[in-house]
Amino acid sequence: MKVTQEPIPLDQVLGDFNFEIPLYQREYSWELEQIADLFYDIDDSGKTSGHFLGSLLLYNKDEGKKTMEIIDGQQRLTTLFLFLYGIKKAISGSSYTKAIEAINNLLYQRKKSLLSEDNSEEPRLTTGKRDKRLFKAILKGEEITDHKSDKFKSHKLLVSALESFISIKLEKIKESRGIEGVIEFADKVIASEFIVMTAEQKSDKILLFKTLNARGLELSQSDLIKNELCNNLKGGITPEDAVDLWDEMRESLEKVKANVDTFLFYYINAQLDSVDIRKEIEERRNIKSTKDLFPPVPEKYVFDVYDEKLKTISNTESFLNQLKKAATYYSEFHNPPSNKTYLHSIKTLNISKCYPLLLRGKDVLNDKNFELLCKAIECISFRHYIIRNDPKELERFYYSILPKLKSDVDISIILDEIRQHPTMKQVDKFKSEFILAAPKANISKMILTRIVQHIHESIDTKKGDAWLEHIMPQKATKGEWLLLKKSDEELYNFSINRIGNLTLLLNKLNQGASNKDFTIKKQEYYQESRLKITTDLLSYESWNFDSVDKRQEELYEYVKDIWSF
Repeated sequence: MKVTQEPIPLDQVLGDFNFEIPLYQREYSWELEQIADLFYDIDDSGKTSGHFLGSLLLYNKDEGKKTMEIIDGQQRLTTLFLFLYGIKKAISGSSYTKAIEAINNLLYQRKKSLLSEDNSEEPRLTTGKRDKRLFKAILKGEEITDHKSDKFKSHKLLVSALESFISIKLEKIKESRGIEGVIEFADKVIASEFIVMTAEQKSDKILLFKTLNARGLELSQSDLIKNELCNNLKGGITPEDAVDLWDEMRESLEKVKANVDTFLFYYINAQLDSVDIRKEIEERRNIKSTKDLFPPVPEKYVFDVYDEKLKTISNTESFLNQLKKAATYYSEFHNPPSNKTYLHSIKTLNISKCYPLLLRGKDVLNDKNFELLCKAIECISFRHYIIRNDPKELERFYYSILPKLKSDVDISIILDEIRQHPTMKQVDKFKSEFILAAPKANISKMILTRIVQHIHESIDTKKGDAWLEHIMPQKATKGEWLLLKKSDEELYNFSINRIGNLTLLLNKLNQGASNKDFTIKKQEYYQESRLKITTDLLSYESWNFDSVDKRQEELYEYVKDIWSF
C-alpha cells in the first residue's frame, strides 16, 4: 500500500496514467447539489493552495499498462473531468492555445501513429459499463441529445451536470470575469489536491473497498455485496456477465421505484440458511447468539451474511438468476397490479414485514396455494392493524412460519396455524375497534373498494376510477354542516374521517359535492352513482353523528366476511 505523504494536485495525480471505474462500481450518481458544492468550493479556493478533495483510493491493476482502477473517489474524479471538458469548451476558439493544450493533456491519452496522420485522442478516464459510451461521447464532443431522455438515471445526471450546471456557470464566469476568469478557475481545478492511496495487492483493494466510503454518496449494502460477488465468481461466469445479471435484477426493481438494499434485506431473510450463517458470524466474533432473533438477519448483519453465503455457493450465475427471479416477485409486491387484490391491500396497509414470507411462498408454492397464503396474510394483517396489536409480534409470527413453507407442504396446515393466531380469535375486539376506526385516507379507500368488489361491482382505483367522499365535509363552512360542527366540534372532528362517514364517488363527482347539504348531495351525486355503498345513503333522511355510527356498523357486516378465510 502506497500513501502520499502530502496532498498532491490533480495534474500530478493524473500524471501519465489512465483511470478506469471497475464493473462492480456504481454508475454516476451525483445530483446537481453535490456538483454545485464542489464547483463553488473550488472557485472559492485560493490561488496558491488548491482545494482539498479528500482521499483517492486506487488499485494498480497492471503496472505495465499504467492503468489505475478507482476503488473510491470515482464520483469526484468523473465530475472533475466534466469540469475540465466544460472549461475546454468555454475557451475554445480563444487565443489561449496553451491552456487548451494543457487541458487536452489532462483529459486525453494521445494515440500517435508514426505511419499515419491519425493522432486520435481517447479519454483517460473510462467509466463503468453503463455510462461508458455516453461519457466518452461527452469528452469527445459528440452529439448527446439522444441521451437526455434515457431511462438510466446516471445518463440523465451526466447530461444534466454538463448542460444544466457546468456550462451555464462557466458562461457566467466568462461574462463577468472574461476568459481570464475561466482560465483562473481551470488553474484552481488543476490545483485541487488529493491524498492518494494506492493498493498494489488485491487483498488491499478489497479491504479498502469494504472499510472506506466516498466523500459524496456512502457505499450502500448493494454496492458492497456487488463488489464481493465480483470478487468471488464461481462456475466460470465472466465479470461482465455477472454485472449484466446484477444490473437486470436492479433495473427490474428501479422500474417500480423499489429500493435495491431493501429487497436484498428481505431476500436474505427469506433464505432458510441465513439464521445459521448469522450464528456462525456471532460465534466467531464472540457475540452471544440470540436464537430467536427477528428478523433473523438484522440490517447490521446483511452484508456479512451475504459475504459468507457468496463464499459457499458453487455457481454465481445460478445464484444471480435466483436473485433476479426473486426481484421480479418483489417488484410485484412493491407495485402490485390492480387484479392482485390481496397484494394490493398488503401494500396499502404498509405491512412489508411479511415480504420475506411472501418471497419464500412465491418461490416454493404453486399459484393457487400462494394466493391462499396471500389472502391469509392480508386477513390477519388487516385485523392486526384494526385491533392495533403490536406489529413486532406479527413479524415474529411470520418468521416462525417461514421455515415450514416447502414445495411439498400441505397449505391447509399453514392456513390453520394462521387461523389459530390470537389476533384471529379477537372477534369482539375487532368489531369494537372497527366501528370506531378512522384510518388514513388511502386505507379507508382500500376498505371501501374491497367492499365494492365484494358486492361484485367493478372498480379500478389504480386507474383513478374512484374518489373518496366525506359525507360530513372536512371543512364545515356553512349550512347544516356548520351547525352540526358547532353543536360538538370535538365529536365532529372525530367523525369526519371515520369509515362510516366516507363513500366512493366516480368520475370526479365529489369535486362538486364538497360542502353541499346532505339533501343536495343525495339528489345531485349519490343517486347518480352505480355503487351500492353510495346509493345506500339515499335511505338516510339526514346525516349526523348517529348516522355515522349506524353506517359504520353496516359496513362492518361486509368487512367481517371480507377479512376472514
